[in-house]
Amino acid sequence: MDHTTIQVKQADQTYTLTPVKGKSLLATAFEQDVPLDFKCQKGNCTRCRVELLTGQEIVNEPTPKEHVKLENELEQGFRLACQTVPLK
Repeated sequence: MDHTTIQVKQADQTYTLTPVKGKSLLATAFEQDVPLDFKCQKGNCTRCRVELLTGQEIVNEPTPKEHVKLENELEQGFRLACQTVPLK
């Protein structure tokens, strides 16, 4: 399995990130000039909601905030970029 990139989809755009262990996908997107939409950076607004296309096996489990905000969408592969953190 390729752990060198994670692909996410937001608003019909697919982006590739190079994961950084312990750093949220949103923070990584800032550093890698990936234009993810966001607002609060705390998991409250869901603006940074992305569909995780690859890399599910190397990120943290959904956080309590994600369970509240995304509910059934979690099963469809959606996550909040500010709450999703690579573990490897």
